[in-house]
Amino acid sequence: MPPFSGLLTKLIDSDRVTQMAERVAGRSRMGVWQRTMHQLPTLGPTEARGYLRARGIAIVHEETLRLIEQEGRLVARYQAEIEDAALQLLIDVISVQVAQSQAAGRRRAA
Repeated sequence: MPPFSGLLTKLIDSDRVTQMAERVAGRSRMGVWQRTMHQLPTLGPTEARGYLRARGIAIVHEETLRLIEQEGRLVARYQAEIEDAALQLLIDVISVQVAQSQAAGRRRAA
C-alpha cells in the first residue's frame, strides 16, 4: 500500500505545482511581454525562446516569491519547479503569440 500512497502524493503535488505555475505565469505575462516585445519580432524561434527565458526569469522569480508569501512557506519547497513550469508556459504562449502576429503581418503584406 505505501507505493500507491507515494504515487498518489506525487500526483497531487504535481497537480498543485501545475496550478501554482499557471498562477505565476498569468501574473508574469504582461511584465515579460513588455520586457521582450520590441526584440522578439527580430529573432528566430530558437533565439526568441532563449531571450524570453533570460528576460523573463526575474519576473517569474518575483511572482513566485509573492505566491510563497500568500500560500505559506510549505510552497517554498516547490519554488524551482513552479518557476520552471511557469517560465515554460510563458515561453510557449508568447512564442505562439509572436508567430501568429508575424503570420498575420505576412498575409497583409501579400
